[in-house]
Amino acid sequence: MSNNSGIFERFKKESSRAWAIGWKDIRAYYISPPTLMFGVLFPFALFFTFTVGRNLSIDEMLPVLFSQTVFWASSTVGPVVIPLERRMKTFDRYLSAPMSLMSVILGKSLAGIFFGLLVSILPLIVGFALFQVSIVSIVPFLLGIILSCVAFAAMGIMFASFPTKSVGNIMMPLNFVRIPLLFISGIFIPISTLPPLGQALAVISPLTHTLILIRQGMGVETNTLPMEASIFALLVTSVIFLYVSKQFHEINRKRE
Repeated sequence: MSNNSGIFERFKKESSRAWAIGWKDIRAYYISPPTLMFGVLFPFALFFTFTVGRNLSIDEMLPVLFSQTVFWASSTVGPVVIPLERRMKTFDRYLSAPMSLMSVILGKSLAGIFFGLLVSILPLIVGFALFQVSIVSIVPFLLGIILSCVAFAAMGIMFASFPTKSVGNIMMPLNFVRIPLLFISGIFIPISTLPPLGQALAVISPLTHTLILIRQGMGVETNTLPMEASIFALLVTSVIFLYVSKQFHEINRKRE
């Protein structure tokens, strides 16, 4: 009984520390120029660039907007926050504090998760206010948004494990991954029109499963994977990104 109580107390303390880190990042970095540029302005600019003039219906456009705003917003916060804190030596203090490395990583991920959820509200408001868009199935829609925020926030933290004090040094390789994902995940190009290699890569892209779940939630016809497969893919992706991030940060801490 005492052993279970000790585990619970440790979990409670680590969760509290993770939330404190995440809340600090929310207050300090949500209005920073890199966060607003790459997390808000860039995805909306990309959306209008690739959708205007294509004669797409609102039902086709809004799932794309939801998917890529969640994608960009959630994966941006970590790569902005961590190098800035390395420059100010704040991140080093986290690593030397009496808390687990996973608590630090989860705390940093929380800021990205909530930023993705916050930014995703914008297209939802526009859809409801201007186009009378309705959510046909709330479960896949919410799971698509929430699980994607977790997966992409973890992806951003993984790239932020690169030991640099410059935001640009992380954003450049991250964008070399994020931009191709837009073109193999059905965001701008239908997956069925991709070559066989592209279709195979689309299956393992988390952004593909984000789009599938959001389309299912909004009642858009799709002949792709079932909801359960996309949920599983996003969960597995989140675990992989968090694990790899932890390993990279462990290596960096040993080198310092």
